[in-house]
Amino acid sequence: MKTENSRKQIDSCIKMFALLRLLLEDNANFSQVIKVISDTTEPVSSDNSIHSVTLNKYLNTLKIFGLNVKKEKGKYHLLNPLYKIDLTPEELKAFHLLQTFEDQDNTDENTKELLSKVLKAFELRFSETTQMRAKTLNSQHNANFSFYYDKFTNKIDICTKFCKEDYKVEIIYFQPRGIEKKITGKAQELIFRSKDALLQVLDLQSREIISISLDKIISIKQLPMKTTPVFCTNRVVVFAIKGRLAQNYKLRKWEYVREIDKEWHVIVNKDESEEELTNRILKYGESCKVIAPRDFREKIYTALTNTLQLYE
Repeated sequence: MKTENSRKQIDSCIKMFALLRLLLEDNANFSQVIKVISDTTEPVSSDNSIHSVTLNKYLNTLKIFGLNVKKEKGKYHLLNPLYKIDLTPEELKAFHLLQTFEDQDNTDENTKELLSKVLKAFELRFSETTQMRAKTLNSQHNANFSFYYDKFTNKIDICTKFCKEDYKVEIIYFQPRGIEKKITGKAQELIFRSKDALLQVLDLQSREIISISLDKIISIKQLPMKTTPVFCTNRVVVFAIKGRLAQNYKLRKWEYVREIDKEWHVIVNKDESEEELTNRILKYGESCKVIAPRDFREKIYTALTNTLQLYE
C-alpha cells in the first residue's frame, strides 16, 4: 500500500513538472493542460467535472509554492515565472526605447503585437530592483515630458500659421530609417498626442493626407503659389462614422477604411466632388464627423450651425 502511494506521489510530481514546463511555454490551452495531468480516458472537455477538479488540484498546489496561473482568452499563463531579470539603468533605457517604438503610429500592427508580447514577458520577469528602476524612469519621463514641446516652439508657430493659409508648402523630412523626402502639399492641422506633435499635410502629388512628426521635419517653407481651384474641388477628406451608419455603410470605389476602433470607423475619401460629399455628410447627422482637412471641417460646421439657427 505504501509503495502504491509512493508511486502516485512520484507520478503526481512528474505531472507537476510537466505542467510547469508547459506553462513556461506560455501557450497552453485547456486540452493541452488536461492531457499532461489527467489519468482518465474521458474526452477532454472543459464541461467535464472530473477534468476541472483535477486541474484545480494542480493549480492549488502551484499556489502553495507561490506560482499563480491566470486563464486569458482560452490560454493559461504563469503570472510569476521561476527566474528574475536584473537590468542595469542603461539596459532599462534600451527597454524603454522598445516601448516607445511600440507606441508609435507608424509601427505596423503585427510588429506592435509581437513587441507587446515580448515586452510583457520581460516585465513579468523583472526583479524587484528592476521594477523600482522602471517606475523611477517612467516617473522621470512623465515629469519631464512637459518640456518636450519647448524645442518645437518655432516650428509650432510656423506650422499653425501655414495651416490657416491657402498657400502651398514645401517640406523636407526624415522617413523611417533616416531617409529624406521632399513633398509639396497643403498644411492641414497640428495634432498633439501624449508622446508626439504631428503636422497633417495633404500631399498634392499623391493626394493623400500624411502625418509628419515635428522632430522629423528638416525644413518647411511656404511657396508663393496658392492652392488651385481644382485642388479645392477634388481632394482627400477624412471622416469618421459610427452606429448603424458604420454597420451598413458601403464604401465608394474612391474610399477606403483607415482605422476601426470601438466606436468610430475612419474613412479616407479621395477626389469625390466636394459638393456631393458635403451633401452626403450633412445627411449623416451626428453619426458622422469630419476629421480633416480643417477648412472642410469648418465648412460642415458652418452649414450645420446655420441649419440649427433656423430652429432657434
